Amino acid sequence: MNGKGGFFKSVKALPGYTLKIETETGAGIEFDFSSRLDTMRFGALRDLKLFETANTDGYFILFGGAAPVIGISAEDFMDLLMVDRTK
Repeated sequence: MNGKGGFFKSVKALPGYTLKIETETGAGIEFDFSSRLDTMRFGALRDLKLFETANTDGYFILFGGAAPVIGISAEDFMDLLMVDRTK
């Protein structure tokens, strides 16, 4: 789904709990979410049907359709990219 403004241009769920993200600046990122699935914050995403609902409003990565269950801000996503807190 495409966002309007904000940081995220598009977000798509790929096989293996990977997200394909395009930012408004044109950067493409493939992020392996599997290492986060055993955390309290993201454990619900082990449900593949929920994970596959990944989309964006431009400001957040959202999971759960019209009533999102999980939202990840651009700031939180950058933290996920830069710091591995699973160790």
